[in-house]
Amino acid sequence: MQKYKAAIVDDSQEYRATVQSVLQSVAGKAGKEIECTQFSRAETLIYELDDGDAYFDIYVLDIQMPGINGMELGRGIRERFPDVCIIFVTSYSRFALESYEIDAYQYILKDKVAERLPRALEKFFRRTAEETEADYYTITTVNKMEKFRFKDIIRISKNGKYAEFVTKERTYKQRLSLNDVYKMLPEGDFVFIERGIIVNILHISGMDVREITLSNQEVVTASRAYLKHVKEEVTRYWSRQIG
Repeated sequence: MQKYKAAIVDDSQEYRATVQSVLQSVAGKAGKEIECTQFSRAETLIYELDDGDAYFDIYVLDIQMPGINGMELGRGIRERFPDVCIIFVTSYSRFALESYEIDAYQYILKDKVAERLPRALEKFFRRTAEETEADYYTITTVNKMEKFRFKDIIRISKNGKYAEFVTKERTYKQRLSLNDVYKMLPEGDFVFIERGIIVNILHISGMDVREITLSNQEVVTASRAYLKHVKEEVTRYWSRQIG
């Protein structure tokens, strides 16, 4: 059974319970499972994300809350995790345009939750179902097999005889050279920034001279010898995405 994790952020306990009930009902009918974690304030979720121990596939966010509002929270989540599902649930329609700028899956008025939240979730399930084995990197050892999506890899670094794969959820290790790993990565999506580090261009959120900021807020440094090539590959990648 395919499992997902959802964060529900709303200052109303009633609506958090309603959203959780709808999510788990739709998932159950689709033969999937959703583990829900409820947050009454955006700050609590941010703290857990900053701590590095939490990751969610689906975020259902109220917009108007005390402290940090849902739009601000949504922007921060999208910057860190480009591919997660963000759904806004609110009592007000005036934020709809802004929600599309954050690339939200759906903007739902609270009185339409029972009708429209299932549609948004089904859309997310369809997208994830379209992924194939070609979208995954697989590590096989004598004892186990682990696989994770290429798009979830943030960076790959050399650590002794091992290549370390840092993803949004955890770090994986494989006894393989970085050159051999690089040959198995999707062409044009990853780039060496120095001999011992490969980064996923999708997860580059900023560049300042040689310092590169990644989606997990980590800062890595490109060597002078690789800098020109890094800039060329980043430009080529985003030109391809824009089309």
